[in-house]
Amino acid sequence: MLVNKLSVEDARILLRNEGGELRAAQVAIQSVTIAAVAATCARAIWVGKATAWHLALPMAAQYLTLLASLPVIYAMLRLDGMRKEARDSVRAIAVLTAVTAIVVAVRAHLQDNAWLDQLAQDAQQVWLWITTHQMHWPMLCAAAGLLFDLPGRVRNLVKFGPPFLAVGLDCGVRIVVLFLGCFLLPLVVGSSTRFTWFLWAAIVFSELLTLGMHWDIQRRLRKLDAPQR
Repeated sequence: MLVNKLSVEDARILLRNEGGELRAAQVAIQSVTIAAVAATCARAIWVGKATAWHLALPMAAQYLTLLASLPVIYAMLRLDGMRKEARDSVRAIAVLTAVTAIVVAVRAHLQDNAWLDQLAQDAQQVWLWITTHQMHWPMLCAAAGLLFDLPGRVRNLVKFGPPFLAVGLDCGVRIVVLFLGCFLLPLVVGSSTRFTWFLWAAIVFSELLTLGMHWDIQRRLRKLDAPQR
């Protein structure tokens, strides 16, 4: 057993599915990204009166940035370990584009508007919903952090093999926190503002915790694999 009830083999599988070992530079990038997104989200809550639903936007920005980046990276590097992720990204972009087009077409028909006019109106409403609540800054920080982290992920892919990016600890925990927060915590926490701050704190804590777990697991495995003197 490596730690608690996690076996050494399970730890190796978990680390591999997380994209391999993190270098010090990657830990620094992810730490700065967490701090920047947390600070700008706090500002959005304080100044822009952002709600709990807005806190999902940085993760959405990272997801869309990843979808757009993977086909480009694969086209440039032609790494076999990225082929599946790049193909899935193209499919996801096509599905999102089709769903958006259908929704806009339906709304244009219901409101008797031209499709392009309806698209412009909807895009403006979404942009205002984001910027009025000051959420464009957290989204920008989250997307930039992902882009800075991608070269390290590419190195890990070459060294450790696929998967390039999986739904790992960080992403999985954030999804769970957002789901439980947006659907269950309002029953426990009173005001919407207090609830938003509570969810913000839970997301920041979960991100720091998963980053620390990743580093701790790889540190223990390194110590275990080190030659005995």
